[in-house]
Amino acid sequence: MKLVNPSLALQSGIATRLTSIIHVTGRRVAAALCVFAVSVAYAVPGQPGTLDATWATASPLGAGVVMTPVGTDYDSAGAIVLQPDGKVLLAGYCYNGTNYDFCSIRYRANGTLDTSWGGAGTGKVITPVGGSDDFAQAIALQPDGKVLIAGECYDAIGLRKMCTLRYLANGTLDTNWGSAGTGIVVTSVGSVGSDSAHAVVVQPDGNVLVAGYCLNGGNANFCAVRYLDNGTFDTSWNGSGKVITSVSSGGNDDQAYAMALQADGKVLLAGDCENGANTNFCVVRYLTNGTLDTGWNGTGKVVTSIDTNDDEAKAIAVQPDGKVLLGGTCVASSGRDFCSARYQTDGTLDTTWGIAGTGKVMNGVGPDDDFSYAIIVQPDGKVLQAGFCDGFFNVDLCSVRFHTDGMFDASWGGGGKVFTAVGSGFDGGYAVALQPDGKLLLAGTCDEISGSNDFCAVRYDGGPFGYKACTLDLDGDNVVRATTDLLIGTRVALGMTGAAVVNGITFAPHASRDTWPLIRNFLITQCGMALQSQ
Repeated sequence: MKLVNPSLALQSGIATRLTSIIHVTGRRVAAALCVFAVSVAYAVPGQPGTLDATWATASPLGAGVVMTPVGTDYDSAGAIVLQPDGKVLLAGYCYNGTNYDFCSIRYRANGTLDTSWGGAGTGKVITPVGGSDDFAQAIALQPDGKVLIAGECYDAIGLRKMCTLRYLANGTLDTNWGSAGTGIVVTSVGSVGSDSAHAVVVQPDGNVLVAGYCLNGGNANFCAVRYLDNGTFDTSWNGSGKVITSVSSGGNDDQAYAMALQADGKVLLAGDCENGANTNFCVVRYLTNGTLDTGWNGTGKVVTSIDTNDDEAKAIAVQPDGKVLLGGTCVASSGRDFCSARYQTDGTLDTTWGIAGTGKVMNGVGPDDDFSYAIIVQPDGKVLQAGFCDGFFNVDLCSVRFHTDGMFDASWGGGGKVFTAVGSGFDGGYAVALQPDGKLLLAGTCDEISGSNDFCAVRYDGGPFGYKACTLDLDGDNVVRATTDLLIGTRVALGMTGAAVVNGITFAPHASRDTWPLIRNFLITQCGMALQSQ
């Protein structure tokens, strides 16, 4: 059985490893030194993967980084959502001195705390739900601005249940959510009273899906609940509003951590399933009524072994073409690595993803163990995977970006990988959000100097979105000319930098980029080129 809070368990394990970091193998240290050297050598301001110098400019940690205490001690943000007005909401759990509560904070578009969130004018909301610990692990935004936060709550006798809270746009509980008029809905799903919600989505019709895993009999199963807009069960979902699915062949523990809606309304749940001695990636697909979709691998279920050891899927994303990406952590012979799998629309592995045509990608990111919790697809098809990496002395936020075929995108941080140290020890990244302008937010929990953890978030420059942003019109005069644009491109390709790139070129009066700094910035931020700083 492994029915524990994953964030706390991982942090405890990493803290133990950090006391004996000398065990890092020479091969992984050498690889890490190469990675860090590449990142330092080529990453320049404005390039994809560099901290956004325009966000949180007043932060004592420096621009692009925020860290905010919420409770009295340990705070962990596990979910993020971006509002249409650019405001950023983080949700998770905070320690109140006795146990953990749901908590959330909201930042303005510029990275400062939004004091209109919460009744106390602090930008923070803390909500006790059950009689003991409450762990918020998912967040979703409704079109009307209301906010849903879901997770697990323990009652006074220690039973764990799914709980979902809805807030008005100002951070106060919405009394129209739930039959008791409290803004809180607590649901028992399994037969034993040990349920955990890890994902929440709002359907186009306003119904709300909450998913995770439930203890049913003696094992954990995937489970999902659908509510009407008022928080009562939607009985058109499997006849009861609840669905419980055993995925692994032996009826062993199956734990769902992520959910996604397809454009046709079908629902995907992803996580890990125990098959004998190991766990594997697994994903199920439901029809709009909550029954398994046999068009997905013939059974509605897919189980995939990535490596020969444990594979744990924590995130899911659906591409515009309908292909499905799963991201997570896999145990290799040398430690834990980022890993992913991509599926065709029928549930078969997509052989165009990965080097060997397997539909799978597995990569070591840092010098030791790497844990991935988030995956996202950009409009240009590039894929960002994020989490945290156990390094030489500390655990840092880390991310990698791939091209559409699963190969490293070297423009991300100048080497395809980015590491960000925020606090003084453990920095865990759990959630990613993509802005319309291509900037990327990574949120989680970061270690204070005092030893406790706070909510934290970083924002990165995201770079180009393919042909829509990057063109041969390098000088921005709306015409591609051999004597200007192509000549500039040739000079850059030959390694020229500085004033030599534009010497002797006559620019049109309306050209928007007529100096090397302007052209260089365009090539880095819109075309994803890795250029030196000269």
